[in-house]
Amino acid sequence: MVATPTPPEVALLPNGSPRRYVYVQTFGCQMNVNDTDRIFQVLEPFNYRPTDDPAQASLILLNTCSVRDKAEQKMLSQLGRLAPLKDYNDDLILGVAGCVAQQEGERLLKKVPHLDLVFGPDHIADLPGLVERARAKERVSETRFTKRKEFAFIEAAPREETRISEFVTIMKGCDKVCSFCIVPFTRGREVSKPADAVVREVERLVAAGAREVTLLGQNVNSYGKDLQGDRIPTFAQLLREVDAVAGLERLRFTTSHPMDCIDELVGCFGELRTLCEFFHLPVQSGNDRILREMRRFYTAAEYREKVAALRRQSPQIALSTDIIVGYPGETDAEFEDTLTLLADVRYDSIFAFKYSPRPGTRAAELPDSVPEAVKRERLARVLALQDAVTRTRMEAYVGQTVEVLVEGPSRMASKGQTTRWQLMGRTRTNVIVNFPVPLGEFWSDRWIGSLATVNVEQAKSNSLYGTLA
Repeated sequence: MVATPTPPEVALLPNGSPRRYVYVQTFGCQMNVNDTDRIFQVLEPFNYRPTDDPAQASLILLNTCSVRDKAEQKMLSQLGRLAPLKDYNDDLILGVAGCVAQQEGERLLKKVPHLDLVFGPDHIADLPGLVERARAKERVSETRFTKRKEFAFIEAAPREETRISEFVTIMKGCDKVCSFCIVPFTRGREVSKPADAVVREVERLVAAGAREVTLLGQNVNSYGKDLQGDRIPTFAQLLREVDAVAGLERLRFTTSHPMDCIDELVGCFGELRTLCEFFHLPVQSGNDRILREMRRFYTAAEYREKVAALRRQSPQIALSTDIIVGYPGETDAEFEDTLTLLADVRYDSIFAFKYSPRPGTRAAELPDSVPEAVKRERLARVLALQDAVTRTRMEAYVGQTVEVLVEGPSRMASKGQTTRWQLMGRTRTNVIVNFPVPLGEFWSDRWIGSLATVNVEQAKSNSLYGTLA
């Protein structure tokens, strides 16, 4: 519940214009997290400052995800909890951004009477003007897709406190149109950011203090296919250009499609200095018929060969994937094929979900024929199998010495839940490592962004513990 607030005072800047605060709650993927950063960036010149307190804000935005039904329900519930704030603050504008906004548009305004503003991801740059329209008492919905040739990316600007690990969007949208996926309908067609702009953005973030960069897109390894001109780099060539940026320590990317995991990309692992040994490669199912129904356009055997090629190139590579259980028509035998693939590949981690129909997708036209109880049982079996595999893979780190990029205090130290002065960071394989440092050094900035060598002494389900080597 939201406590009964006192209406926030609108401070005046020296030029007499008001300073307002914006609160953004982000749902969903890393792309949405990056979009939230861009929201803050475009609002900053208009005197909006971020706040963690919705009662202080004069603009509240929910940046939404529609890939899973649960995220939509969370968004609607949160809108209900925020509604009382409008009774105490006449200045408050309440808006919804992101994929649910793109999907629902004006329908969302009709569904939620106290909602002022709905806008899709293509209109983040237009947000200051949209907010002013809402302040003029117009209920605003802006969800038109920008034409490919007219779309302009917002390049990330360094913040006052640049994070050690930063995101850089290199493309948006997806052309694959998998039968279960709503991304093409909420993010549009693929549009690639010019390579020069990507490299320039990375250079600017590194100069401001970033040491790790993750390249983002709904399907990053199809990068460049829509570009025109004399210089059209492949995704692998773009990785090589970013790898050459002076001062960059680590490079990651997400998310990929197996169809575009070609030999040139596989060859980058183990070849490029900064490219981390971690690859998220969604498989979705281990059964060929279900893969065809999903419009994935590869077989389980072809997927296995891509995994084998990655491990030949980089034996230490950590792999993660996405799994959907209970796709319409999936039989018990077809589900068993997914379990077999999981047991064979032995991922370091997975994201597993029960199938739920998404409006507008091809699969939504099919009868949702797998009973909910069967979906729950299949998901439980997937998670139980993966938990055992993950536990084994985590325990294999014990006794090893790993390189950790230090991000800051451990979560337990930040919450005062440990008497040890712990820092945390991640390995190149994307595993969290916690380790103690002397009290006098805990507050030292010298650790943040540094590469520490840690002897791993203990493995938990999702993190490692050790001591400085």
